[in-house]
Amino acid sequence: MNRRLIRRTAAMGLAGALALGLAACGGPTGGASTGDGRELTYWSMWKEGEPQQKALSAAIEDFTAETGIEVDVQWQGRDVLKKLQPTLHGVPAADLVDRSLPQVKSMMVSTGTAADLTGVLKEPIPGEPGRTVGDVVPAKYLELGRAEGKQVVLPYAIVANGLWYDGASFPGLREKPPKDWDAFRATLAAEKKAGRAPLALDADIPDYGAYWYSNFVVGAMGPGSLHEAAADRTGTVWKQPGYARAAERVAALAEDGYFADGYDASKFPAIQQKWATGKAGFLLMGSWIAGETKPYAASGFDFRMLPFPTDGAPGAGTPVEAATFGWVVPAKARQSEAARSFIAFLYGKKQMQAYADQAQGIVAREDIETAPAMADVARALKEGTPYPTFDGVDMDFAEWWTKTFHPLSTKLVTGKISAADFSEQLAAQSADFWKRAG
Repeated sequence: MNRRLIRRTAAMGLAGALALGLAACGGPTGGASTGDGRELTYWSMWKEGEPQQKALSAAIEDFTAETGIEVDVQWQGRDVLKKLQPTLHGVPAADLVDRSLPQVKSMMVSTGTAADLTGVLKEPIPGEPGRTVGDVVPAKYLELGRAEGKQVVLPYAIVANGLWYDGASFPGLREKPPKDWDAFRATLAAEKKAGRAPLALDADIPDYGAYWYSNFVVGAMGPGSLHEAAADRTGTVWKQPGYARAAERVAALAEDGYFADGYDASKFPAIQQKWATGKAGFLLMGSWIAGETKPYAASGFDFRMLPFPTDGAPGAGTPVEAATFGWVVPAKARQSEAARSFIAFLYGKKQMQAYADQAQGIVAREDIETAPAMADVARALKEGTPYPTFDGVDMDFAEWWTKTFHPLSTKLVTGKISAADFSEQLAAQSADFWKRAG
């Protein structure tokens, strides 16, 4: 028999076996699937030419070669869910998409069009006998993809926020990091005394400025504390001691002149570029920053990250602000069985390692080798407690976040309002917002 035909026949046999196994379980939500399991349409958030796209393209070729399941992939970019949304209540234009929870929650969970992928955790990983998807993805990452008790996103890539710095400029900081905020502030004071700007911030990006208050709150009171305050319709929680103290710390950074000159009037990425060229010490940012600034970073720049200091000793359980990119299956996907097969395949160690190598990021398996620039991120995520970016406030209270919190937060971090006025106005304006919202 022709060798090519043998390979194709074997692949189709495997595809048939996968389809039969999945059919016994039904689709992602337990319902019957109407597809034949031999093909699927995948719309991706990545664009052609991006490292992630290159990694996934290679994985798709391997998947088709090994299973015979054809994948019609379209590289839609970050607006993938907006493009898919009009089709979700009928037969979706795609059987599989990838995105992060905030977008999925607002566009799909809210309309009941996202499948619950909890059952996929039981799927065996091809080539790894005895191991399932649930065996290789830590529960703390899965939690970042849950909404309303359902696993609507199965994470494959993780980004984490922290204080980024050049290891070559701060030798020994990794081995002896500041144990709390007071110790870190002493580091900032030493930087300023030495004549270098301690902190970088492009304050024209509201979320970048909001990282500071958010991290101060959660670092002192733990995950859920910022979300609790945002959910308070009376607004009074914002004036409680822990929240007022967080505002005082943000205000002190501005008052003490710790941010690089021009941070309150420049346009992104001007200050970020200053940081990457050694003109500022620390940048509170997500782990994408290493790849984003690498093209213009100073020669020999050693990308390192400190978890945001807490009010207690660092160690197990230290909060780490994080987000995931992951797989999403529309509730009415026609080829849900093939999508499940594809997801299980992509969690294979070979595929995850290839993705990490190409994208130079963190993946959802902790047994994967990471790039040197991601070493601190991987350690922080493994030892700490990941929690949703902004404690989930931006996705659960999106309008309040942009219309009420953003303007006041930007004024606070740029020194245009005192900590006391921030707390008072945030309390009053939040109460007004919820009163109008009904």
